[in-house]
Amino acid sequence: MRKLPILIAAALALPAGAQAQELTRATQKLELTARAPVACVISPATVSNAANASYSNTGASSGQVSITQLVDGTTAAPRASSIELSLPVVCNASHRVELRSANGGLQRAGATGRGGAFREFLAYSVGLDWAGQSVQLDTASRSANINATQPGKGEMVIRIATPAGGGPLVAGQYSDSIVVEVQPTN
Repeated sequence: MRKLPILIAAALALPAGAQAQELTRATQKLELTARAPVACVISPATVSNAANASYSNTGASSGQVSITQLVDGTTAAPRASSIELSLPVVCNASHRVELRSANGGLQRAGATGRGGAFREFLAYSVGLDWAGQSVQLDTASRSANINATQPGKGEMVIRIATPAGGGPLVAGQYSDSIVVEVQPTN
């Protein structure tokens, strides 16, 4: 009979141990913060329209416009050319678009700058449409800009045109660099 009271005492001790546990609740608050840095991105251009000109991408942020026939074969006078490029642009802040010409026009490599019966320089025009604004650059003035007070996303359109006529051009390679720069203003 001694075994029975020990079993009853052990059975009564088990439920008492389970009731002694209590759960403690705790809370923690996590705050999320982030910052969107200013970003202005110009993607590679595509041709929308061209006459006597072509375009090729030469890198992630550059391209080359080639005039198919710069001069008339019988008079050496400039022939008209035009091209329209569309550049996808995203800028998430107010910004400024600057358009610059390095030479102020097409200049012959090795040009001496002397006047005479033949020219070594050909001015041209560049138009730019962006964010509901337009600017026209006569390359002789070298730069023009657009100030956008809001973020912008869409197609920036650049139109380049060389004029026909005038005095003949000296034979050679003519070039200029046009820079389109989108700069955040805040």
